[in-house]
Formats: sequence, C-alpha cells, structure tokens
Amino acid sequence: MKKIVSLLMVLILGFVLVACGGDDPLDPTGPVQTIQLSYADWGDPEFNQKMIDAFEVKYPNIKVTLRTDIEGSGEAFTGNLITAAQAGLLPDVFATDNVPTIINAGLTLDVAQYWDADVDTDSVYDNIALTGVYNGKRFAVPSFQFLKGIMINLDIFEEANLTTVDGKYRIDNDGYPVKDWTFEEFIEVAKAIKNFEINPADDTLVDPANTVVGLDTWYGSPDFQQVWPMMEDENVQYDTWDGTQFNYTSDDWVYAMEQKVEMHQLTNGTTTRFTTEVYDANTILQQYLIQFGVGAMDIEGSWQFWVLNEAKETSDINLGFWPYPSGDAGLFPPTILDYQAVSSQTDHPEEAYLLAKWMTFGEEGWEARLDLLEADFDEAEAAGITPMYLDRFPVANYPGVWDRVYDLVDGIEGIDYTFNRIEYAKPDLDKWLPGYKDFWAWVNDPENPYNWENLVQAGPQAVETYAVQWENKANEIVQGQLETLGSDTE
Repeated sequence: MKKIVSLLMVLILGFVLVACGGDDPLDPTGPVQTIQLSYADWGDPEFNQKMIDAFEVKYPNIKVTLRTDIEGSGEAFTGNLITAAQAGLLPDVFATDNVPTIINAGLTLDVAQYWDADVDTDSVYDNIALTGVYNGKRFAVPSFQFLKGIMINLDIFEEANLTTVDGKYRIDNDGYPVKDWTFEEFIEVAKAIKNFEINPADDTLVDPANTVVGLDTWYGSPDFQQVWPMMEDENVQYDTWDGTQFNYTSDDWVYAMEQKVEMHQLTNGTTTRFTTEVYDANTILQQYLIQFGVGAMDIEGSWQFWVLNEAKETSDINLGFWPYPSGDAGLFPPTILDYQAVSSQTDHPEEAYLLAKWMTFGEEGWEARLDLLEADFDEAEAAGITPMYLDRFPVANYPGVWDRVYDLVDGIEGIDYTFNRIEYAKPDLDKWLPGYKDFWAWVNDPENPYNWENLVQAGPQAVETYAVQWENKANEIVQGQLETLGSDTE
C-alpha cells in the first residue's frame, strides 16, 4: 500500500501487501515472484473464495486475501471502505454502491490504461462502457447488470381469464399479457386484473382469500418517468439523460410523469398504495404481495429471483418475469449496474486490474463463475432441491458465456424476451452519475416546495410546472459535479 502502516497495525490486522522482486509478474520468461492482493465485496464469502481460488490457479504468482472485515452492504459498505482507507488498509479491489463517493474520498485508481488495452472491453455493451468514466479517467469497472422487469403471478392471470380488449390491452393464448406490451396496456392490465373490495364499515377486505392487487411499484411509486422516455427515443438514456443533461420538459417525460402521478394517487387496489385505515385493518396487505399470491404484478429487479423459488416451494405459486413494456422506439431493457474499483493505495495496479476484471466483466472470470454455478445447480438438483436462478448477468457480449447463462434461468417464463434485446439495454444512473443521488434527496426533501409528495397532491395537471423545476435542479447539481469529478486526481 502507498500509505505507511505501522508494524503494530500490520501484526494485529494481518493485511500487508508486499511483493518479492520488481520484474513483470505476467512475463513467463522473468523470475517467479509472488504478488499479494486483497479483495472485498458484500457478496457470498464462500463463493468469493472459490472465485479467488480459481483466479490463483490462472495466475499462480498472485495471491489474494479475501477481506471480510469490511462489513455491511451498499452505502454502509462504502462508508466502511472510507474508514479502512483512512487507516491505510483499503483492499486492492473492492465493490461500491456509489462511484462518485469513492472518487471524492480518494479511494480509486484511474484504470483507463488497462481498460483501453484490454481486448475483453471491446465486448462490453456500449451503453455500459460509457459509465464510470469522468474527465477522461476510468475510476470503476462495471461488474454485473441486474434486469428490471415485471414479475407476474401466472396463476392469477390463468384464473382471471382475461381476453384481449381492443384499445386497452392484448392477452396471449395462455391468458398472459403479450410480451411486447405497451405502457398503456400495462396500466390497463393492472386495473383489470385487480380484485379489491373493502367493507366500508371497518375497512376490511370483503374477500381476503381472493383479493388481488394489480401492481406493486418500484420502491413505493411507479418508475414510469425514468423508463418510458428511453423507450420512445433511442437517443436518450435512463431518466432522459443524454450524456449532457436531463430532459424533463420533453413531451415523453411529462406524459410518463402524468401517468405516474395519476396512478400513484389511486388507493383502490390498482397499486400497493392503500389508505392507512385499509392497510392497518388487513394483515395480508402488509407483506410482499407478489411472493404470497396477492400481487398480480411487481416492477422488480432480478436480484429478487429468489422469490420465484420461495413462492413455488412454500405456496406452489408460479411466477414469471415479463419484459418491461415497450415504447414506439422498441424495447431497451432497463438494467441496474454494480461496480468495482481498484484501490488508489495499491502497489500493484496491473495485477489488481486483472483481479477486478476476473471478479466482474471478464470472459475468463465469467467462465470460472459459471463452472461454480453449474456445479451448485447440479448438486441442488441431485438433492431434490430446486436450484436458485442466476440473478445477475454479464455486461459484455460473450456468446459462449450467454449460452450457459440461459441454462441457469431456464424455467423463468418471459425472460427470453428481455435477453433478446440485452445488447440494447440502458442502465440506471444511481451508482455512477455524480449528483444524481443528491438530486433525489432534493426531490424528497420536505422543505422543497417542488418535492414529490407535493406533486402527488397537486396532481397530473401540475407536472409541466414541476418538470421545469426538476430539470433545472437536476442539471444544476449533476452538471456541476460532472465537470470537476476526478479532474484533480493523478
């Protein structure tokens, strides 16, 4: 590490990064040497160790310590990374929930020279490769993409016997929504599939056993304005970001937000927004509705694929994963990205990049990952246990890898439609665009007169006014931080 750590601290913690000799460790004609690296993320430590073991077989001159002392996940994990860095004990490679945060804390190394010389990066999907780069410097590598789609209860749809209604929605021969459905069809299906009647005397459900809520939303409210516009215009990314600015005053964003507000105002079982009285009076509404057979549809991420197993095994509920509805420009699947970074404190940047690549986007790393996953899959099947589905996916076009990936989600009805368009996926902005989380803090600030709750109260007719304020604020915050992020980093 670049920082000097006291001998006492090294003896206590046991994390010292040393190397023997100075020749290129990747040169097979040079003397053999051992490079010591460390790695940390919030994933399964047992699986991580197996991946590290495979890495060490590939690179026998590199030894990797799996750091388990960086606790927590997401924001808490990133905070603990900063604490470790202050003690000179930052892992050589680590995951993060927010790239700008670790750049501002001085934790990350610019790995552009390694990325640019790496043939594997030519296969990374264009929309994903653009992320993690600031002022010409690459401070993070994308690890996985998680799918955003619509989890649906196949049993509810089969029992509902919905049929196509001209001008509203199309239903296929199995009784399910068509997979090339539109935004408008999606909303109409949510309204049609619900079965929700309340006793006015005490706010209890009239028929709890047969109650159906149409749609569980994305973290409490529909995400329409973030996703719909990018399906209407192939030139804009997630949430109308075009690489330079947000475009909330566009017709597409205004329309999507109007539909979002209108739907979020409903408390009649179309979505999981209920009155306080109804929610308190009915315990079946106080659970994860899609898992327990009450929700018909759920805007969800693939990290929740464990629910498909749980619902089937515990309640014999059959769930599918439909593509997000399409727009006039087609289907550009929304995906959620994760990232890893190489430490600014590492003594071995080239080897650390190899480790980061192995644990994230690299083809050889994915082949090793799939070997392990397939072994777990076969073991579960042999034991009579339903194997867990793969819930995270490559960020690069490796045909052989994707062929194997398909086998690990075989049985999820509807997922093929998303995979068929995965090269056109448009990733979210949450973990990589500077200022974006600050903008959303402003949106949800009770002191902000243009906050989200005030917009809901004002109704769809106020969206055009709010769009001006939101666009100005988003661009002010994000553009200001984007111009300077990483510019003073060596």
